[in-house]
Amino acid sequence: MRPLSFWSGIVCAMLCGLVDPVWGYAAVAVLSLVQLAMLGGSGGSVFLLIHYTAILTYFSIAPAMQIANDLEFWDAGVMRTESHTLALTLLVLYMAGVEAARLGVPDGPVHHPGRHDKQLVGVAHPLLLLLSCSLAAFASLFIKPELNFVARGIVGVGGEDNVPIDFIFYSTLPKLVVLLCFVALAVHAVRRRTPWSWCAAGLAFALALAAANPVNTARQVLLIGLLPLLIHALGRGRRWLLAGTIFGAIAGLGPMLNLISRGSMWGEELRTFPFSQDFDAMYVVAGILERAPIPELGWGRYLLSAFSFFLPRDLKMFPDFDPLGWSAILGNFSQSNLSLPPFTTAYFDFGLAGPALFGFAISAGFRAVDRAVDPNRPVSSTYLAALVLLAAYVPFMRGPILGWGPFMVSGLIAAAIAGALSSRARRMPARTLRHGLPGA
Repeated sequence: MRPLSFWSGIVCAMLCGLVDPVWGYAAVAVLSLVQLAMLGGSGGSVFLLIHYTAILTYFSIAPAMQIANDLEFWDAGVMRTESHTLALTLLVLYMAGVEAARLGVPDGPVHHPGRHDKQLVGVAHPLLLLLSCSLAAFASLFIKPELNFVARGIVGVGGEDNVPIDFIFYSTLPKLVVLLCFVALAVHAVRRRTPWSWCAAGLAFALALAAANPVNTARQVLLIGLLPLLIHALGRGRRWLLAGTIFGAIAGLGPMLNLISRGSMWGEELRTFPFSQDFDAMYVVAGILERAPIPELGWGRYLLSAFSFFLPRDLKMFPDFDPLGWSAILGNFSQSNLSLPPFTTAYFDFGLAGPALFGFAISAGFRAVDRAVDPNRPVSSTYLAALVLLAAYVPFMRGPILGWGPFMVSGLIAAAIAGALSSRARRMPARTLRHGLPGA
């Protein structure tokens, strides 16, 4: 039933888009809501739930309202209808690729409550987790403060070859270690429900507030650091609440934070409020398709260039293959820090087949991640990394990859550290398998 409703909705969205891109994006919004409703059961894919929430947040309602109001961003002017229609086509092809990878496959693993022994799935060393929290918080606050105390972007380090590495290890990684240690201790507290476990989680939360707060931290850190806890708590149960929280937090807080920060700190004119610049992704796609001559296919070089963000500049793969660095883009937009969704990068590599192939590959990879998401699993590096990958998909969809990558890498490293400190959660199930589950 769900695949039938999706493919019918995709056809309707494309036909509506050919008439008017506003109606096409509106159809995508309705399709996303229908899919979220059908994914409401506890056995549904957590990845698809987050995927359609991201589509609803960034790629359906927002562009429909922008086009209907002839809105323009970054001094680039109003885009032609044909450009918006082609941008919608790329989005629809990406969505089709994501669903094509799920054909014939159950949406998610069968959840067996109580399958794991509740005494074995906590964290082994809460004291070590707290110590790691405090050290990471100290590092994030006092090591390289020019990287830490920024609200948006990287300030004061332009021109250095190792900016991505510095940004990962001196800014985002310490803060995400604090947040992921808090996630592990919060899971531990909910399972054990002892005064000590609640106190440990509370102390970790206090350290997280000190080290990673909205004043001095990019919002991607908070997304990748705190969203894993919501995915753990709500991903298999209260799924509508998870989707609504993600949508409400981004759609509501984004414009409000822009109203405060851009008006008082960055001097940005707010003539587009409440249309937040955080929802400019499809506008930028249409602008690139209209204002820049599309070169020959890159055959993977655009994506390889984007995903090699962590390498020093002289080792970066295909550094010239950066669409946001084209002279036509720099000449038509008032800034270069634009949001380019990765499925558009795939279009530059492989034409119209690119978004569909890219969506298929992403969705196939997240099938393995879905299998790892079970609220009764031991708290381990693998489990925390799976939660981080699901959380990182939200900013990944908006793009650009260059801005998303350091946060995701830092989150995965932090998940490995926090999971390693929960070492008993890895050893005990093996012993249980040898002796059998209690009462088996």
